[in-house]
Amino acid sequence: MRTLAGYRRIALSAALCACSSALWARDLGVVGPAYPVAERSLLEVIQERLEEMRRSGELERLQAQARERAQAWAERPRGTALPRASAPRVRYVDPAITVPYDITDHEGRVIHRAGTTVNPLDHITLSRRLVFFDGDDPDQVRWARALLEADPAGIKPILTSGPVAALMRQWQARIYFDQHGALIKHFGIAAVPTVISQAGRRLKVEEIVLGDTPDRDQPVTGTGRALQAEEIALP
Repeated sequence: MRTLAGYRRIALSAALCACSSALWARDLGVVGPAYPVAERSLLEVIQERLEEMRRSGELERLQAQARERAQAWAERPRGTALPRASAPRVRYVDPAITVPYDITDHEGRVIHRAGTTVNPLDHITLSRRLVFFDGDDPDQVRWARALLEADPAGIKPILTSGPVAALMRQWQARIYFDQHGALIKHFGIAAVPTVISQAGRRLKVEEIVLGDTPDRDQPVTGTGRALQAEEIALP
């Protein structure tokens, strides 16, 4: 009896599906009065508003404000405030990572299998020292410029905050800016100036202490205090 009841339900469902198209295609006629669309085109409203702004000078004013904001951002992007290094410290960072999944080339060949530990310094070298400094600190600016002038091919100056465009014009050299503090977070930089260089298969992160009363006519150098060393791994 259960089987027969099941067949009856299937037959009823099939019959309902067969007639559903006819039911939905039925002409129900007009329900209530129909009116033409009275709203204006949104595009026409926008164009009319822009024309009003152009005639009144408001559009030119807004465009000038946008240019000023863009120029201000280029001159001084939002930086990361870091304290000046008060004690020399050296950390050694292991840049090795464990591959979470198979890495393949463009032809599908496996380069590194999941679970493999890869150290990028086995394949590339850090050709230039990364010099992080505060562009609002005159001592750090002079110190970083002296490093760059002494070894222009071996230094990459990176601002953590300050007027990057003005410094590039003064130095006549390219200066990088750590946007949103991405490198600061990645390397765990807590104070400036900091220099990152390669030490074999590790990265050496060194906080530099500048002289307390530097000679204004001479490049700023470190104090020569004893270093504190530790080793960490990148997150």
